[in-house]
Amino acid sequence: MRINTNDLTLKRNYLSKYRFLITEYEQVKPGLHPKFRLAKEFYSAHDTDARSFLKYYNRFKQSGNELDLLPAKRGPKYRTKRRS
Repeated sequence: MRINTNDLTLKRNYLSKYRFLITEYEQVKPGLHPKFRLAKEFYSAHDTDARSFLKYYNRFKQSGNELDLLPAKRGPKYRTKRRS
């Protein structure tokens, strides 16, 4: 039986999808894309939410690191002491 603990398929799929979407989006914004004239058309054609796409896009543009295209860890940022 195969051990799936180090399977990077999801990571690879996220990165490839967002690389593709970013190249398309950067053509749409200046009006150079042959198919989409507006960003709204781009979002509906690729079935993505504008808020979530822009969150990852802006995070990637700010840092330049491709790992920022992956979903970040959720939950509290700092460890808190809870007293009952």
